[in-house]
Amino acid sequence: MDALLFELLPYVRQGYNCSQLLLVLAQRAAGEENPALLASVRGLGHGIGQSGGPCGLLSAGAVALTWLASPVAEEPHPMLDAMLNDYATWFMERMQDCGTSCDAIARSLAASSGQSVETGSKPPMELCGELLCECWAKIMEIGEAYQLERLGF
Repeated sequence: MDALLFELLPYVRQGYNCSQLLLVLAQRAAGEENPALLASVRGLGHGIGQSGGPCGLLSAGAVALTWLASPVAEEPHPMLDAMLNDYATWFMERMQDCGTSCDAIARSLAASSGQSVETGSKPPMELCGELLCECWAKIMEIGEAYQLERLGF
C-alpha cells in the first residue's frame, strides 16, 4: 500500500470519501485545518451523490487547487484558470479510455483489477486509491510549477 494511502486510512475509517481525502491532503500540505470545507466537499464524492456526475477526484481537485491558490482575503492566483485547465486536461487524458464519470472510472478500475462494480453503486475506496495518489501528485506538480505559496513554493 502506498504510504500516502496508509496515512489516509484513519479518514477512510471515519467515512471520508475521495473528494474529502484530496482536501485533507491539501489542508495538511498547507498546514491549515478547515472542517467546514471538508464537510462541504463531501457532496462531490461518488459522482456528486451517485448522480452519474464527474469523479470526485476531478471536481475536488479543482476545489483543492482553487483553495490552495486563493489565500484568505486575497485575490486568487492570477494563473488560477491555467492551473485548473492543466489539472482537468491531465485528468481527462489520464481517463480517456473510460470517461470522467465516477461510475465509468470505478467500473474501469474494477475491471483492470479483476473485480466488478454495479452501475450506480458506490465504488470501494481501495479501487480509487492509486488514482487519488496520482491526482495529489499532479496537484503538487501544478503547485510547484505555479509557485503556490500555501504549499511552500
